[in-house]
Amino acid sequence: MGEANAPPEWQAYRLFYAQFRRHFQATGAIAPSGPALARAMTAPLAQAPGPRRVLEAGAGTGVFTRAILRQLEPGDELDIYEINPVFLPWLERRKQEARAEARGIRCTIHPCDLRLAPPGAGYDFIVSGLPLNNFPPALVAEMLELFDRCLRPGGVLSYFEYLYIRELKRALVRDPAERARLDAVATVLQAFLARHRHHSQTVACNLPPAVARHLTRNAVAAD
Repeated sequence: MGEANAPPEWQAYRLFYAQFRRHFQATGAIAPSGPALARAMTAPLAQAPGPRRVLEAGAGTGVFTRAILRQLEPGDELDIYEINPVFLPWLERRKQEARAEARGIRCTIHPCDLRLAPPGAGYDFIVSGLPLNNFPPALVAEMLELFDRCLRPGGVLSYFEYLYIRELKRALVRDPAERARLDAVATVLQAFLARHRHHSQTVACNLPPAVARHLTRNAVAAD
């Protein structure tokens, strides 16, 4: 989509809400993430020299994509995976806005399931916008193990959760099966965190407030 034909930015919010209602499991928020969360999610990129290989999973309308591309330099590579075709024009827009090719950045948009990514790709950074708390526990475990396999030793995975989202959902839902699913997801995520060096950053200026989590893969824990 050319810049002249691109929809105005405010339409991203309407589109995101529509996709949230239609595809709750794949689109886990009612609005795109804000710039403060995007800065927190991409902060590790600024701390590493190039060339860098970056994977973005579940890019949506490209809020994180834009923040990633702003930090990339000539010789860097970005692979973007987004399964929902509705969001693809927005990702093309981010790529064009950033003038990725003109700046010597290889940016490829993959309109498919992340599980089709080549194993052992050796990424330096993975930035995930996937709504893990909406997934079945087995799928959460599968995605986390996939991230592990795709990262090189010393590589960093960044993902986010909304603050107290599982606790809030658990307090509101009456379905025992849904409560059990939330508990199982929490167990999977906590076990994954325990295997890696990690730190978290609370982002209050987001709708809703969120926490960015950054995990470093090491050879002992992952191989």
